[in-house]
Amino acid sequence: MKKIGICAAITGSMTMKETMPGLPVTVDEIINCAYECSVAGAAMIHVHVRDREEKPSLDFSLYKEVISGIREKCDVLICISTSNHLVDVSDNNRIKLMELKPDLASIEVTSLKRPDGGIRNSKEFVIEMLEAMRKNEVKPEFEIFNPRMLKELMRLVELGLIEENVFIQFVIGSMGGMKADYKNIQWMLDSVPKGFHWSAAGIAGMQLPVNFISILNGCDVIRTGMEDNRYLLKGVPVKNNVEFVNRAANMIRMLGCEVADSLETAKILGIKGPKI
Repeated sequence: MKKIGICAAITGSMTMKETMPGLPVTVDEIINCAYECSVAGAAMIHVHVRDREEKPSLDFSLYKEVISGIREKCDVLICISTSNHLVDVSDNNRIKLMELKPDLASIEVTSLKRPDGGIRNSKEFVIEMLEAMRKNEVKPEFEIFNPRMLKELMRLVELGLIEENVFIQFVIGSMGGMKADYKNIQWMLDSVPKGFHWSAAGIAGMQLPVNFISILNGCDVIRTGMEDNRYLLKGVPVKNNVEFVNRAANMIRMLGCEVADSLETAKILGIKGPKI
């Protein structure tokens, strides 16, 4: 029976606590939420951090507190964001985050244009970040927002700059990326390179359909959480991230698969294991 891991994207960079009271934004809230999600069945936590004003941050010390705090409480896999969306930070400081040795780190292999500035990644930055990941044994999670990103990823694979056992995260419905429709979901399914491990994030109302379709089509991880969606069901606001994890676990079992724990998910993705 196929085992599928659950990734809980618990905070993100855009949602505000005033619109989602259960959103974890402080260091303690993020740590406690990660623990609660792991108990509910999440194998991986996708982590963003916020400053004292709730603004997105890539502060080294904040990430250090969060990573060490989560590892003291549970053995969940930790995937940190390296995106400079809405964050004014140097590339060197982003690369330095790999010294914290999270289990995984998300990266986009190209820039992504958005009205608010988007994500700014030069080719030089991508290569240097990949080297830092390799040096610190951090697994890249390649976020794919559009066909151009997948094409660039394959170019880097062909050049030998990316190691085997590639893990990609398709993102459906995000601003500046693929529209949230079934045509793009079909493109995603048709585009999974042979031998790659994959997951998919459906934004807002597409979260539930993308989760179902991913499970039915052999994904390795499904992503859920308050970063991507505000509603548990249509018209029903979610109270906390645990509700999303519980829903994801029920979906996996409902469709005849098993929920993979953190050690099993690490093995599937070619990670040595949770660094506790």
